Amino acid sequence: MTALVVVNRDVDHVRRTLAALERQTHPVDSIVAIALDAPDEVTSLLDGAVDRIVTSAESLTFGRAVNAGEKTLEDPRGEDDFLWLLAQDTAPEPRALEVLLARFETSPSAAVAGPKLVDWNDPSRLRGIGETVTTSGQTVAYVDDQLDQGQYDTLSDVLAVGGAGMLVRHVVWREVEGMDPALGPIDDGLDFCIRARLTGRRVVLAPGAVVAIAGDGITGVPRSRRWTVKQRRARYTRTAELHRRLVYAKPIALPFLWVSLIPLALFRSVWLLIRKQPELIAAEFRAATWVTVGGTHVPAARARLAQAKSVSWSALAGLKISRREMARRKRLERDEAVPLGAAERTDLRFFSGGGAWIALASLLAGAILFIRFVPATTLGGGGLLPLSGSAVELWQNVGYGWRSVGDGFVGAADPFAVVVAILGTLTFWQPSYSLVLLWILALPLATLTAWFAATRLTERSGLRNLAAIVWTLAPTFLIALADGRPAAVIAHILLPLLFSAGCVAARSWGAAAAASLLLAIIAACSPSLLPALLVLWVVALIAARARFGRVLFIPAPLIALFGPLVWQQGIVGGRWFALLADPGKPLASPDVTVTDLLLGSPQSGGGGWNTLMDTMGLPPLVATIAVPVLLAPLVLVALAGLFVRGMSRTVVLWGVALLGFATALLATHIAVTFIEAEATTVWPGVGLSLMWLGITGAAVNACDGLRARGSIPALVAGVTAAAFAVPALLIVPMGGGSVVSSDGRTLPAYVTAAASNDPGLGTLRITPQPDGSIVATVLRGSGERLDTQSTLVSTGALVADPEGELAELTGNMVSVSGRDVGEDLVNRGIEFIVLAPVSDDASEEAVAVSDRARTSLDANAEIENVGDTDSGLLWRAVDEVEGVEPGEVRTVGTTLSLAALVLVTLVALLVAIPTGSSREAARMSPRTVGKRPAGEGMAIREGTDDQDFLADPDAEAEPDWADVVSLPGEDDGPGAVPDEDESSEPAEGGRS
Repeated sequence: MTALVVVNRDVDHVRRTLAALERQTHPVDSIVAIALDAPDEVTSLLDGAVDRIVTSAESLTFGRAVNAGEKTLEDPRGEDDFLWLLAQDTAPEPRALEVLLARFETSPSAAVAGPKLVDWNDPSRLRGIGETVTTSGQTVAYVDDQLDQGQYDTLSDVLAVGGAGMLVRHVVWREVEGMDPALGPIDDGLDFCIRARLTGRRVVLAPGAVVAIAGDGITGVPRSRRWTVKQRRARYTRTAELHRRLVYAKPIALPFLWVSLIPLALFRSVWLLIRKQPELIAAEFRAATWVTVGGTHVPAARARLAQAKSVSWSALAGLKISRREMARRKRLERDEAVPLGAAERTDLRFFSGGGAWIALASLLAGAILFIRFVPATTLGGGGLLPLSGSAVELWQNVGYGWRSVGDGFVGAADPFAVVVAILGTLTFWQPSYSLVLLWILALPLATLTAWFAATRLTERSGLRNLAAIVWTLAPTFLIALADGRPAAVIAHILLPLLFSAGCVAARSWGAAAAASLLLAIIAACSPSLLPALLVLWVVALIAARARFGRVLFIPAPLIALFGPLVWQQGIVGGRWFALLADPGKPLASPDVTVTDLLLGSPQSGGGGWNTLMDTMGLPPLVATIAVPVLLAPLVLVALAGLFVRGMSRTVVLWGVALLGFATALLATHIAVTFIEAEATTVWPGVGLSLMWLGITGAAVNACDGLRARGSIPALVAGVTAAAFAVPALLIVPMGGGSVVSSDGRTLPAYVTAAASNDPGLGTLRITPQPDGSIVATVLRGSGERLDTQSTLVSTGALVADPEGELAELTGNMVSVSGRDVGEDLVNRGIEFIVLAPVSDDASEEAVAVSDRARTSLDANAEIENVGDTDSGLLWRAVDEVEGVEPGEVRTVGTTLSLAALVLVTLVALLVAIPTGSSREAARMSPRTVGKRPAGEGMAIREGTDDQDFLADPDAEAEPDWADVVSLPGEDDGPGAVPDEDESSEPAEGGRS
């Protein structure tokens, strides 16, 4: 009886294991210690306690170490010579060896006997008792961590046992040539037992032999939840599985299995994304690559197997676990993952709590406000333009490529083009109709997103309704709807969802992925929010601590989306502030004071109050008094949150509000966009949306902290905030605003008809200016489209007429110069000329230059007058004109940028999809974030299982928005008392 003990550096564990060997009721004949890079303290402890010491400076696996130790022994004398495989982290109980040997007496055909493995510090916890494999070769342990109630003491024959504590006949060891050196610390014992069984022998269990195991990492991967250990465990497990698959395969199947290793890794990577385990993808590819290049020495392993094999594989079939049994075990594990009487989330109460009624009221309000747009197919006015005619055209305008603006250029599309493409694809039969739906549904969508975001702050339905009302009636949102700013409207609707997903991103890959997509979309709609959002991301990254990897992923889609534009506008052009320009059709930003910004209004006039007072015939003093009085309750309640329960959350929310105000204030000083010849500042409204988000959240949190006493402050704040928004809400019904129904044309119908056959056909639009100058713009095809707008043009990054040729051509046409212009028009692909009309209150200089241009164009023999149109006076060239062909763009950078965007987006989408396990994990934690009173928002779950198992602490949770999609799921909350990191730890006595 020879004990092979593998030791490393833990002196206390070595001492306990040696003491356990001395106390055995059946003595060990000799002890061979294999010391792996052991310090002097360990070797001195071994001196005198063991019969032989084999040292190695390498960090060998358990299998290679015992192979090395066994080679120092004499040849076995017969069937009664045994090897007992131990390590410094395996301490057998006194009768362990006696029971193991007795098992061989009752089973003479057995080659291997395995003990029951229990926890090093808690013998009542089972850590292992036999192993098997599925029909596909995946390792399945009969038990990993359960309470020992004797439920496995009747097990006898098994396919395999782990290497820790294994007792094996020495002759069998020599016959199968020991453990496979390619395996370890995973599946080394499993593979050895399979080869032993293929010799015609048996593998048996001796449940009465108990061995305590510490999990130091010698007889297996260390029992740790650290990221590096999880990576190592996944890599070792997958490497062992692939290696065994090739070793056990039939010769005819071996080439096909070998070729499929890398493609299979790609397929499994997608599955890992869906399972919310993207951190294991690297391990998957490392394992597949290592086995593919021959790092595990498959031919040598196959030769050892063939030499020892004397029975067919069918002899092992009855010991494998079937697919049906595996499915049953997984169902049981899911059921047992919840302890009896465990707490789970309470219902959302969206319908019973009044949220559905608030959303319905918002829908009716939106329908009433914009009822005139219901029959429309396209909207115009303000920043609204029609979209391209098909979803294919929309997606062709995404990324880096040819831009059909003016004479055309090669450049990066605005990230907002992706948002427009997504929006237009939703109504692919009529892409422009998506804007009509957006305007009609804007109010209820804002209500829904705010209501669900409020579930992160409170369990009280009334306060969730308060958040939904206040957010929907935000003045900046209503003004954006009136002014026709689609990017700002989308950003306002999505900001609450970003808050909901972002505040729990550190605990859930699903929430992190959802936050990453929302961040990219919001930043694309409102680039001026980028600095504030990045500051919040850094704060979240620091707060995530050990789970920073999930938060670190959040900007990935943003980087892929903005990459081409950052390169062209910032790195190459050096125009970094131009990256903050508002996307879409350029609109002038009205003058606004700091006081207006503090009142949440992106324009002067107190959010429409001054106009309302003028309409009602009341003095402006009424608005001056009413505006701060109506807004004060909401702000005071939000400030009160700094002095009640949940103060830490209020501080964060006020930080968000201050960042929003700073963004709005900074936007009023950044003039990077040009409208014709005039520069205009960035619109401050999106910054005010962020400020409104922080104030609304702080007010809700304050009322929640006040408990029952918060009802009256919430009611007052809600009523006054709604009253404050009335003037902004009445802008459209009172005939104000810029949004109108449109027929989808931005050029005369005559031009649109001609351009339908030649999309590259150009139209020169001449616009008189108040100072007597003119602005010439070349439009291609059927005119301006929202998805073709480019901040490279609107910020002046690309000079539309670097040589001055277009200016010279226009000047010759609007004045009697005598120079021929027909050839220039043909060369530039311009067939039509439109003279934009001047308004009734236009300056004398503008009227004069308009009259002069009309006279000159009528007198030009090379162009002919078509007539007066809605877009202005129209002329066309006499000569036949062919449109400009789009330029070819074939660069590595274009391909790489598009591939990166697609790849990152697909990864984020796959990770964000809710799954069954993530929904179940979410139900076991509070929905709200931050520290909460014990049991708040939780209900006792009824159960029938009397076993005490806890849910997997590493299970993923999904954001609350998934509650209303086809695969509903919920985010991890922080637990009854702790913060995010504390909530992930298992409860006392639970499974870790």
